[in-house]
Amino acid sequence: MPKHNKSWVKSKVIVTLVGICRYCSKELLNTDSFVSFYPKGHAHYECMRKADEDKTYENESKFDW
Repeated sequence: MPKHNKSWVKSKVIVTLVGICRYCSKELLNTDSFVSFYPKGHAHYECMRKADEDKTYENESKFDW
């Protein structure tokens, strides 16, 4: 049985809203670089990295070896 040709064009890129960033409270799209947390929530990768660096710096300053 011959196949019929598609008469419609499927879009190549689908952009959806993932959620709100935990740190900067901006919208997070599936095209952005992001991380997901276990219980719930998402964050931009850069926002999470900056928050982790700040936390590490605070911990280093508490210990004076």
